[in-house]
Amino acid sequence: RRQAQAFSLGFTPDRLERASMATLCMAPLDHFRDTEEQPRTPTRTSRSWAACPHAQEQLKQQLRAAIPRTEWVEIEEMDMESRADVEDWLRQSPAGVLLKVEVVSWAFEGLRLLDQQRLVQTALHDELASGAIDALPQLKTLTPEQWHRRESKRRLRGFEDRLRAAIGNVEHLEIADLTDGHAIQGFFDGSRRSLDPNGLELRVTVVSSTFEGMRPLARQQLVQDALGPEITSGEIHALPHLRTWTPAQWSAKAALLDAHTSGCAKL
Repeated sequence: RRQAQAFSLGFTPDRLERASMATLCMAPLDHFRDTEEQPRTPTRTSRSWAACPHAQEQLKQQLRAAIPRTEWVEIEEMDMESRADVEDWLRQSPAGVLLKVEVVSWAFEGLRLLDQQRLVQTALHDELASGAIDALPQLKTLTPEQWHRRESKRRLRGFEDRLRAAIGNVEHLEIADLTDGHAIQGFFDGSRRSLDPNGLELRVTVVSSTFEGMRPLARQQLVQDALGPEITSGEIHALPHLRTWTPAQWSAKAALLDAHTSGCAKL
């Protein structure tokens, strides 16, 4: 029925084949009209088949089936306004889309980046060959270790921003992930020591003039309040090495460390 409706709008057989039936089922039919008959001006709200969750899930399933031991797949259509040549592109490839694709798989271990990306392109060969997908300009392939390392850095940056905003006058801030599996054990052993098996154990050092005149417990409470939602949810399991120092205390610690290092060097 959709195919007959498409022909009634003036589509040619090669146009239908290029767009693919999957595309026709999920995209507005006027998306494929001849641009000479009805010019389209691309906008941020222009929708294509790639905006459909079912289409995205189908592509994800293709990638999981083609690439073994895949842990994570993310697919997102690129904003058309990010292309300088978008009008020419729409004229030449009205059915095609640009996709941001990220795949995390154990299968990428030991492979060159080019070979990793080739696995993804092979999995999406039919869509790329038909023109339904115009290109994958932001294709990312990661091993699980690379993904966890990147996500850890991203989360820690978020915590840093929160602490700086909540405490103020921060001269030095250091957060290190010391997670060693205690949260997993405390979650599954029935003790309820952990609310989240993926909870983080963080070593936090904050140096701020805001701590002047405050008791150590009050300083630590200020840090804990800033990270309250994550502590309450279990995303942060513990802060086992929480240091809250004034600038004078930080300078004294640094001087002591320098003296110790100098003495060791002489020995």
